[in-house]
Amino acid sequence: MIHYFNPGHETAVKNASPYYTAPANIVTMQRELSFLPAWYSKQVDLVLVSSLDNYEYFNYLNNIFPALPKPISNIDMESQQGSDISLWGISPQAIYIFRELCHKYDLKLNIPEWKDEYTYLNSRNAARDCLNKLTDEISDISKDIIPHFFTNVEDIEKAVDDSPYKVLSKAPYSSSGRGLLWLPESGLTRTERQILHGTLKKQGSVSLERALNKQIDFAMEFLSDGKGNVTFAGYSLFYTNSKGGYEANYIGTQSSIEKILTTKISADLLSEVKESLIKILQEKYATLYKGCIGVDMMIYKETETYRLHPCLEINMRYNMGYLAIKIFENYISETSQGKFYIDFSAKEGIIEKKHIEMLEKYPIIFDKEKISKGYLSLCPIDKKNHYRAYILIEEN
Repeated sequence: MIHYFNPGHETAVKNASPYYTAPANIVTMQRELSFLPAWYSKQVDLVLVSSLDNYEYFNYLNNIFPALPKPISNIDMESQQGSDISLWGISPQAIYIFRELCHKYDLKLNIPEWKDEYTYLNSRNAARDCLNKLTDEISDISKDIIPHFFTNVEDIEKAVDDSPYKVLSKAPYSSSGRGLLWLPESGLTRTERQILHGTLKKQGSVSLERALNKQIDFAMEFLSDGKGNVTFAGYSLFYTNSKGGYEANYIGTQSSIEKILTTKISADLLSEVKESLIKILQEKYATLYKGCIGVDMMIYKETETYRLHPCLEINMRYNMGYLAIKIFENYISETSQGKFYIDFSAKEGIIEKKHIEMLEKYPIIFDKEKISKGYLSLCPIDKKNHYRAYILIEEN
């Protein structure tokens, strides 16, 4: 199997064109972090990377982790006749890229097919419908958190004015903190109206939902086999900034994450939500899609009570949470913990400088062929890098 990293997947789905061109920052991220799928893939797999120029880095990884999948470039694809293609996220654009490779190198590859149902399943509308079912089935989930969709600014403005709560708007096709807009209780300003008009023009609608007093961000990760079956892959605990943008993922045991979650809400509630979600995902996704499904959740505080939001968004793709789970399972000592980070700098040279500094400050230490302590970049880095994906591990 050959894996391919294509971030910004939801926007490509909404655009629907095989010729879609992602924003420049997404193109840069895709190029510089193209090796990321290696960290959740199997030893026999390959990862299509933008360049094999950094031989030193890939040789180093091969020495310390012989079971890590190997990188492959476009020009080496001729030797991969009949291979299965696994996309980070399925979109018409990503499918077209591999069809063009097949044409260019006279290849026969097993490429995922686009299904019209994917447009809905990748949207916040699908997450809203899933949340509706959960609130019907589980009494501990409040119906006050269900989002409502609007197609014009006038209706949005009225809803904000009538709401007893502070309101948050979201673009239907967005994730990882993008497409979020906190709306002022005093009424929309010209800036908010312009942003909302722009989103409505591009995506047709926006959702409004109650802004919650967030305490913990986490997700349940699932795997669909495409034949109607969904299995639970684990919990992922992640961290966001004040605007809801993704910052990092926790790397550690599943029991450590469960312990953190159950200091606020009951293990029974988590189990009930998990079982309900498996049934819902099997019904809506599992016969149409094969791959990872991440359901983002939140523990929030209401007066003096901790409550659960069980379905903020559904990511029909591989994601950083699933990546963090597999990194810990395969490459980290069970007596250690840490974080997985995505770092960005607009200026060239900064990322490489930080990388060199951290190599010296946090040398990597192994225990029984697994990392017990230290810093590791998950993708090659040079002086031109703007992005960096890395882990920083410490002993418990």
